[in-house]
Amino acid sequence: MNDCDLFSLRKSCLKMKSCTEFILILLGLFIKASSAENSTQVYYIEVHIEAGAYKNFTDFIDNLILDVNSSATVQNFSITTECNSLITGNVNCSCNSGYSWSEEVCQNFSQCCNQNECMFNDPNPRAMCLSNNKVLVNGSFTLADVPYTSSLAESGSQDYNAFVEKYTGKLQQVYSTLGWFDSLKITRLRQGSIIADFVMTVTAPFTSAELENTTKQLQKNNNASFNLIVTGLVKITRIPQFQDPIPYNSKTSIICSTPEVLGRPLWSFQQNAQPSQDITNGTEAIVTYDLQNSTVNINNTIEVWKGTFTCDYMSEQSNSIIYRGSLYLDIALLPEALIISDPQFPSCTGPNKQFYIKVKCIVPNTTENYTVKWTGKKITQDIPVSLENGQTAYQAFEGIFCDEKLEGHDVSCQFQNRLNQTKLFSLYVPIINDDSTICKSELDWPDAKANFNATKLCNPTAVGLQMRYCMANGTWGDLISFCVNQAISKLLNVAMNLQRGLGIVEKQANGIFVRLKLSTDDKSFETFANVNASVGVLESMRDASNIQNSKWNDTAFPDILKSLSNLLNGSLNDSWRPVGNEGNYTLALKYLRAVDGIINQTKFATATNQFQQENVQVKIYNKSDPSTQKTFSSEFGVSVSITETVSNVSVQTAFKNLGSKLPNTLDGKETVPSEIILLVKADKKTKISAEYNQQRLPNHEMYCVYLNEDNSTWSEGGCKWGGVSKPKLCTCDHLSAFTILMAKHPIELKYMEELTYTGLGFSIVSLTLCLVIEFLVWNAVVKTNIAHFRHTVLVNITVCLLIAHCSFLAAPVPSASPPYWCLPLTVMKHFCFLAAFFWMLCLSLGLLHQVIFVFVHLRKKVYLGLCLFLGYICPLVIVIVTFITYDNGRPGSYYSGETCWLIYEAALKGSIHAFLFPVFIIVFVNMFTMVVVISRILKPNLSEGSSHDEKEVARSIVKTIVLLTPTLGITWILGLFVLMLDLTTTPYAQIVNYAFTFFNSFQGFFILLTGCFGEKKVRDALQKRFGRQQSMNYKSESSSRITSATKTK
Repeated sequence: MNDCDLFSLRKSCLKMKSCTEFILILLGLFIKASSAENSTQVYYIEVHIEAGAYKNFTDFIDNLILDVNSSATVQNFSITTECNSLITGNVNCSCNSGYSWSEEVCQNFSQCCNQNECMFNDPNPRAMCLSNNKVLVNGSFTLADVPYTSSLAESGSQDYNAFVEKYTGKLQQVYSTLGWFDSLKITRLRQGSIIADFVMTVTAPFTSAELENTTKQLQKNNNASFNLIVTGLVKITRIPQFQDPIPYNSKTSIICSTPEVLGRPLWSFQQNAQPSQDITNGTEAIVTYDLQNSTVNINNTIEVWKGTFTCDYMSEQSNSIIYRGSLYLDIALLPEALIISDPQFPSCTGPNKQFYIKVKCIVPNTTENYTVKWTGKKITQDIPVSLENGQTAYQAFEGIFCDEKLEGHDVSCQFQNRLNQTKLFSLYVPIINDDSTICKSELDWPDAKANFNATKLCNPTAVGLQMRYCMANGTWGDLISFCVNQAISKLLNVAMNLQRGLGIVEKQANGIFVRLKLSTDDKSFETFANVNASVGVLESMRDASNIQNSKWNDTAFPDILKSLSNLLNGSLNDSWRPVGNEGNYTLALKYLRAVDGIINQTKFATATNQFQQENVQVKIYNKSDPSTQKTFSSEFGVSVSITETVSNVSVQTAFKNLGSKLPNTLDGKETVPSEIILLVKADKKTKISAEYNQQRLPNHEMYCVYLNEDNSTWSEGGCKWGGVSKPKLCTCDHLSAFTILMAKHPIELKYMEELTYTGLGFSIVSLTLCLVIEFLVWNAVVKTNIAHFRHTVLVNITVCLLIAHCSFLAAPVPSASPPYWCLPLTVMKHFCFLAAFFWMLCLSLGLLHQVIFVFVHLRKKVYLGLCLFLGYICPLVIVIVTFITYDNGRPGSYYSGETCWLIYEAALKGSIHAFLFPVFIIVFVNMFTMVVVISRILKPNLSEGSSHDEKEVARSIVKTIVLLTPTLGITWILGLFVLMLDLTTTPYAQIVNYAFTFFNSFQGFFILLTGCFGEKKVRDALQKRFGRQQSMNYKSESSSRITSATKTK
């Protein structure tokens, strides 16, 4: 019979005259002891006493214990409310420490709710203060064995009243054993068997064990299940405590405290009527715990965090009992505003020289009551207007006076919140004057002043702005859209809230990725702003997952993969870079890093080892699963093999259409990127080899690279190319994002051009000199048919090579030459080089005939006719057929406009083969002739017998090779090795290329040495010709001396 009753004590006294009565009013006091536990009930008693008796009365009730009967007592009296009746008739009341005004007072006298004292006009108001330690239990119980009838839905029906009376008694009988039990009321009956909602009030705290034990007893006695939410037991406060509202962009902490250890709470947040969100660690929220306290630290109080914070402690004994604390966080907000003018470009070119323009500051709707201050040259504020899209436009009128000849006006709107914090938004309004350059209106775009941007709001289904720049010459620039589809914008906000700490990634991931898939499927998605926002969603999900250390199941991965694939569709190729900033690869790099993080944060099940979409393919290798393989062959043209691994799980991802969106340089060198990107992740270090179906052009270097996260560039570290023999193979000893790059330009050998042009210069001079010599010595050396044949062929070879070399030098830089030169020069070089080789063939055949058919002489006319046919008709036919075959000489088909020469595409492909095949056939025939000649030298004549001098033979062979090689074009055989050896094959390819260039660019010089000066008859003829002239000069000089001497004598 202990436990106590709380009395509400009211003291009324008149200050000018004393009270004469003491009244004690007992309201429904009934406490009894049962054989089980003591029951308690709280009653509120109103007592009137004299002012002089107040001290004696309070001392009296401090230790007062009333025995009502043998089974009930009343004790622990407390004064909750004190009231003074004033002479004016008003009543001044105040709550004692530990008490606050009841909800009834707060509803009827709102001015009293947040203060301790309150003045009432009514001399007898219901001014009651209740304990701050009051505990409210909102609960429901479900009776599985009692059927629900329709009569229970009517709150006034007999069945309803009988049920409420019966079960109110049962609940009160048990719950009244809690200390400080006040009241219990069943508020509603619902269907589901029977579900009864009730509210219980306890005016002082109790232990969780007491509530859980009594609830278990009720569940057992009534075969019912209970769900309880207890408020008041958990205290929730805010730091700073006495600052309301909280300043914008500041910090605050919300603290939940419990009277006993209840475990870790679940924090949640609700804004307006939206669904509540869990609170966890993020970029703006940090949740901490200790035994009896938990704190949410908000480091950036913005509009996202204005709402109700709730901490729920779940009972360790029963998950149907929740101990809850709630607090509303009020933040003095500041908006993000868009400031625009109408019209954007006021015109002073018309007859109206004085007018007003409307300036708008558009902000999202909010409960914050802003004070808006406008600044301008001549500005007048107007009333705000609500817009259809959930925004408010604050308006003002700015006066434009054209006589002032101003170029523009500066206007601004400043928003001030309840705490006098301000935020300024400014706009410069350009004015079109008579001498202004303008861009004429076009579609929905107004007349715009040069060197300024015109802006336009997006359509109602998107958020953001569209912009076009009016250039200095009065022409419009490209449209730049910052419009983001509303679905993507809302999704990005949800993902960013997760990153802030508002929501649990694991709970929301599936829904977010489904929405992202649907948004990227939308046909209106094809803008840079939408792609950028979608990548932002992926980044926020990755970061939120990392912060929360939470992963999502692979059930979400098909939707993730579909979204990733949609972003790489070919229709979006132009949407990955901002307009006018084609060299910006930032978005693609963000995408690749986001995908890397997304894969890391996915919990892959061992049963699923492959996912595929149009542009993305994923393969999982699991060492513990024998069904998975180390080799991954993608349909995109790349295969991966894990060559050495200590990891248990690896994930290989192939991307199509991504390579061109990433950087295309390597250490400053331009490259042609592969469209296929490979991303390999594993839990431990792994070595891989990959084969890319990348076409390599001849003499182009290939680079196996990975994405260096430190500087966002490609790097070769740890990766190696397979070389010419395996041009598609890459091996790497680490994991990252990989690709293979091809150099944009072929390998250039140093000083090759200088060597070429120097050699050609020497050759042109030498060939010209050779022709001059042939002209001078022709009659002296051409005495026989054989000599005639030889020198005729030599002259034709010289003429053809001279024209070919001059044509080569005519356009050393094709891009700097007139475009119509290139085709004639190509045709001329093609014909002249072929003609030179066919004349070399004539020389070779003539020499071969002489060696084999010693006693058979060719007739002069026959031989010359054959030579003319081979030397000019055959090359002409080849050139004409080639010209017609390759699109009648079309650039890019017959010849290259960059080199003014025939095109090599691949083996047996390209117009260059119409030159190579005849040349190499002729060179091989000429080599055969040289071999026959050498074999003839090695075979002694009958007159020589066996006394053949080996040194003389060797000397003859060397002489033959030296004399015949230039004129027969034998050095061109090196061209075959040039074609066979790729320049990446060092150093052999370099040696062959330098040798080929040297011998063939100086071929004219060597022909002069071997064809002219190498022939004794030519040397004798030259010596005779110039010797005779010198002798005649000497004789003339001698005669003059003799004559002079005679005269002297």
